[in-house]
Amino acid sequence: MGWRLIDTDVADPYYVTAADDALAQTRKEHKSPNTLHFYRRHPPAVSVGRSRKIHEDINVEACRKNKVHIVRRTTGGGTIYTDKGCLIYSVVFDKNDIGLRSSQEIFENICQSIVHTLEKFDIHTIYKPPNDILLHGKKISGSAQIAKDNVVLIHGTILLHTNLEVLNTVLKVPSNNKVTTIQSECSDVPSINELKETLKNEFEKEFGDTLEKKPFTRYETQVIEKLLTEKYRNDTWNFMR
Repeated sequence: MGWRLIDTDVADPYYVTAADDALAQTRKEHKSPNTLHFYRRHPPAVSVGRSRKIHEDINVEACRKNKVHIVRRTTGGGTIYTDKGCLIYSVVFDKNDIGLRSSQEIFENICQSIVHTLEKFDIHTIYKPPNDILLHGKKISGSAQIAKDNVVLIHGTILLHTNLEVLNTVLKVPSNNKVTTIQSECSDVPSINELKETLKNEFEKEFGDTLEKKPFTRYETQVIEKLLTEKYRNDTWNFMR
């Protein structure tokens, strides 16, 4: 099976989180191809790292007031705020297909693809290992990954014009000068579609294959719905810590 692109664009935060999980599961079952998935979350959401504690990271009352959903992901890493101004990518693949073995190699290659993408728009960023990208010394992209056997799910953000005021309200540890957006730092800002197209091209170079745009299969959709019912729409999962 060749590589595939799925562009969900703007979608419910529970749905796209379940979709990433489903893609990893079905790839492990050899029922899905290697896949690049683009999406943005609306309503906005706080995405909680697998082992993070809600009471340490999130102002739950501020989330309610600002209509920000809370969803826990399967990958590790910190707790982040996402909205329509944040492009999220996820890549699900078998490590044997692209010759990357270690998690650090995967972080580096994916992050460098983002750095090269932004250079096309005259936006000069720096990759900060293990998984951050900085613009003028401030974070505009972070990523997280999980591997089961040889199947890897890595996903991350590119903060184009995310609402930093809301971000600093709903997260207990304010970003202050640590996090910024491309719009805040640059006079010329690419559109979401321009960013997706250019990033797709860079990923094609990285993966050595063409990304063919296709929808979720019927089986993948069934797995997504199952995960939504049993996991991602439930406080038992999202507030487990």
